[in-house]
Amino acid sequence: MTKAAIRTGRPRGVWKRASGMAIHKPVKEDDTKLYAHRSRLLFSCIGKVVEEVVTELLSEEAERQRLLSDGQFGSRKERSAIDAEAIMFDRGYAAWTNGHITGVLLMDNTAAFPSVPKGRLGNIMKVWQMDGDLIRWMESIRSERAVDMTIEGIARKRHPVEAGVPQGTPVSLILCAIYTSGLIKWVEQYGFAAEGLSFVDDLGLVATANELNRVVTILGRCAVKSIEWARR
Repeated sequence: MTKAAIRTGRPRGVWKRASGMAIHKPVKEDDTKLYAHRSRLLFSCIGKVVEEVVTELLSEEAERQRLLSDGQFGSRKERSAIDAEAIMFDRGYAAWTNGHITGVLLMDNTAAFPSVPKGRLGNIMKVWQMDGDLIRWMESIRSERAVDMTIEGIARKRHPVEAGVPQGTPVSLILCAIYTSGLIKWVEQYGFAAEGLSFVDDLGLVATANELNRVVTILGRCAVKSIEWARR
């Protein structure tokens, strides 16, 4: 069934339906206040098993095509958040021992997952000649999604969901990484003496220089180039 779902590029409809509920946050005493609840979505177990397989295949394809930047971490073997943290500390310590200053520009891509355009992600995968079955599967799993919400014990009417990449599913991390794969390369290619580190949608640009003003100037230019990449 897993092979058929991937090869045909047609995951079952039930795998694209989520059961959602609003859960009160224990730290919020007044449940009528804004952000007093958090939402949780439950997906079909079989569908998530298939997504785990697809995630592995997409990761292998991305590595084979060298699509991802060396500074990208998350949803990759031996590239966890701890590895990214260790590299950051190593860069900072090396600069400090040489009498230099290290600065980091931290950026959180707002609504990174739901903001991924379906057509653009598919185009990136096609340009890099990724497996056609995986592209068809990706396009199908992102379409015709729906959610059944339960609020205060009351089941609401099922309604369609339009979102870029379904956050919280096994495949979401690697799809988001593929979509943002060009960001670090775009910044680094301008020779600003900055290196990128990212964990999915959290990005850090690291610059080292012998004085603070120089570090600030480098990171300022990196910020401009990052915004330029996003607009392009």
